Amino acid sequence: MKRGKSYPVVCVPALLLIALVLALLTSGCYSASSARSSSKTSVAQSTSQEHTYGPGLPPLQPSALRGPANFLLRTPLDFSSVTGSTTSGNGETTRLNATVIKDGINDEFKHLLFIIDSNERVNVYTPGASDPTTAQITQNTDGSTALTYTQTTSSEAGSFTLLFNGVFVKDHISAIYEQQYSPLLISSAAASDVTVAFTTDVRWITTSEIPAAPTSGTSRITSKGGIALSWGAGQRSVAYAVYRLIPTRDQQFQWLATVRGLSYTDNSPEAIHNAHATSGITYAIFSLGPTGVENPSNIVIPV
Repeated sequence: MKRGKSYPVVCVPALLLIALVLALLTSGCYSASSARSSSKTSVAQSTSQEHTYGPGLPPLQPSALRGPANFLLRTPLDFSSVTGSTTSGNGETTRLNATVIKDGINDEFKHLLFIIDSNERVNVYTPGASDPTTAQITQNTDGSTALTYTQTTSSEAGSFTLLFNGVFVKDHISAIYEQQYSPLLISSAAASDVTVAFTTDVRWITTSEIPAAPTSGTSRITSKGGIALSWGAGQRSVAYAVYRLIPTRDQQFQWLATVRGLSYTDNSPEAIHNAHATSGITYAIFSLGPTGVENPSNIVIPV
């Protein structure tokens, strides 16, 4: 999902051998962190257009999120190296700011959910993906476990390749992660390549921390020309994260706000300008649980 950065979204791996899974299960300890706080945004009353849409993806069944163990990677990550650059169509290369890269990668990893299933596999749920991804695992002779993962996706903005190589030692991981973005030939966007190395710990989470996905949503144009959104509550949800994608500009969904109610109004100039554009504008809504854990299934509301 997009969170205001100019390079692709991150996804992480996992699928552990039985021995490692059992070790993780017995050594893990659960902790909690607070969700972003945000006040409820009111919806404008006057409207001339209204549309109703069902879920962009079928909500994940509760059983899919109830493995022997569930975990996130703790953020902020401890970076040991950060490099990144963009390359324009004429070959001009520009180095990306290291702080911007760190902020973007940290934000991506906040939203990845790892479920160790009953077959001792680790499925990685990325916000907005219809199916989880499973990493390749290699048990090393020193007792550590290597996790590797590659994902290639395409969008209206171009193609994204995500490469992850990590080593687990109990509940600690060291990893090298790379994001590569190649724009379509008709796009004016610049290609990018970001590589980071980091270490972090596993944060174990209980099933009760994972909320149900929100239900079908609606959109309408307000009297100010903005876009008013509303959706149905997800069980155990205490807040909702709102994202937006403008196809002509964004490589991926951009985070807009976290709200505690069931509505959000986007009166930004970008929303007003693109509400009637041919390419349109799309929003995605995700449920947040009591400790900030995000359900990876979402409601997509196109306008």
